[in-house]
Amino acid sequence: MTKFITGKELADAIYDIIWEAEKTLLIVSPFIKLDDYFKNLFDRHLNNHKLHIIIVFGKNENDVKRSLSKDDFDFFKKFPTISIIYVPNLHAKYYGNEKKGMVTSINLYDHSFKNNIEFGMFTEQTLLTQLGSNQDLVAWNNCIDIAENNDVVFIKRPVYQEKKFIVSIGKNFIKSDVLLDYTDHFYSFLRTKYKPRRLHEFPDEFDEASMTRPVRDEDEMPKQKTEQRQSYNKVDYGFCIRTGQSIPFNPNQPMSRDAWRTWNQFGNWDFPERFCHKTGKPSNGKTSMRNPVLYN
Repeated sequence: MTKFITGKELADAIYDIIWEAEKTLLIVSPFIKLDDYFKNLFDRHLNNHKLHIIIVFGKNENDVKRSLSKDDFDFFKKFPTISIIYVPNLHAKYYGNEKKGMVTSINLYDHSFKNNIEFGMFTEQTLLTQLGSNQDLVAWNNCIDIAENNDVVFIKRPVYQEKKFIVSIGKNFIKSDVLLDYTDHFYSFLRTKYKPRRLHEFPDEFDEASMTRPVRDEDEMPKQKTEQRQSYNKVDYGFCIRTGQSIPFNPNQPMSRDAWRTWNQFGNWDFPERFCHKTGKPSNGKTSMRNPVLYN
């Protein structure tokens, strides 16, 4: 269902998108200014490590705080799973979660919601939109592409521990780790140097068991056999269960990013997939996100 909305109906739809998000909340807005009401909406997710919040903002390259204040930036940094991306030439606005989406004229700016005449095209997922043409999915993927092709400012990800008892299935949330924080570069009077990074360089989550101690630079290590040095940096590769392409082996994320985007629209953990994550062999529908490895 897609419809044109304006006024209070538009504001309420965006409030619902923020409030009802369960898996992914995508906010694309050049200018962001949060009043207490917006902060109350977001605070609903303060302890929800399962929700990935993606904030894309822009403009004011020489004075970023005019687009997103330091106080609001620090507010977003509190959430357990969040990505903040800066796009200098951003002018588009989009709000979406796994069920609803909005292409609109309005910034996430308290003044705009209270005073401006704004409108947008709102889409809510139904069985018909899933089976037919889904323009919101096109908008969503376009915004994800924008996020992935611009500079990351802040990244925070959850760390999990696999449950050890047979009767307990799943994993326990332990903490969230900050993987990248370029606050000083964007908000300090004297800007620090930084290395541009992209969203795809960071995992969606960590398994505590897979976290390894950092390895000292080889130039600082005593000379040793080449094979031994190489073993420190060995990476296990697997296969995307939907496309079969080579990706890092991780049963918690057995899909390529593009395939995962499509899967995440519906989030069916038992949907039959085509390949074994470990071997790449055809699975004939016997693998899924819940069971990505094909066992004989």
